Amino acid sequence: MKAMANGTARQVAALLGQIVVTQIIYVVLSNSGAAINRPLIWSIEALVFMGMSVLALTALSRAEGSALGWAAIAVSGILNTVQVGMGLAMFGPLSEAGEALAPAYQAVVAGAFFLYFAGKLLFGLAAIAFGAPLLRANGTARALGLVAIIAGVAAMGVNLVGMAMGMAMVFAAGGAGTAATLMLAIVLTMRPCLPR
Repeated sequence: MKAMANGTARQVAALLGQIVVTQIIYVVLSNSGAAINRPLIWSIEALVFMGMSVLALTALSRAEGSALGWAAIAVSGILNTVQVGMGLAMFGPLSEAGEALAPAYQAVVAGAFFLYFAGKLLFGLAAIAFGAPLLRANGTARALGLVAIIAGVAAMGVNLVGMAMGMAMVFAAGGAGTAATLMLAIVLTMRPCLPR
């Protein structure tokens, strides 16, 4: 059972790492003015989010460690799948529909980003949930647990503000959430370091 739990944690960590990579690629390409194949990147992200949701729910059903952490990952994956789907299915048609539908387009974008912020907030919660047990370890594992907790608290706070303020917080909330996602991926791989 322990080997299975560690295997699930590593699989979820790999998927979280993939999300961090696609987010960084997307931001770098956007900021450089390069052409972006949004449907490709967003479709990959949707697949990754669905995969991590299923794996997290599997781990939750098997009681593989922190129920709070696995639940936060599962719900975040679901929220992110929905927000990516909104971008794929709705952004294009509404933006091309002209001025008459501009308010609808803006509302859909705002709704998608609310879900984005909520998903990042939950990755922050998961980073705290999986980082906290590492405080019982020594050395590097303990330090990584502490950094994960700090990143998780920051992501929760900034993304909560993002949920209230909207698009003005996109870069700050996205950055804090991505940092927490990276730390969550790292601490999930550290689970064997936990003292028994």
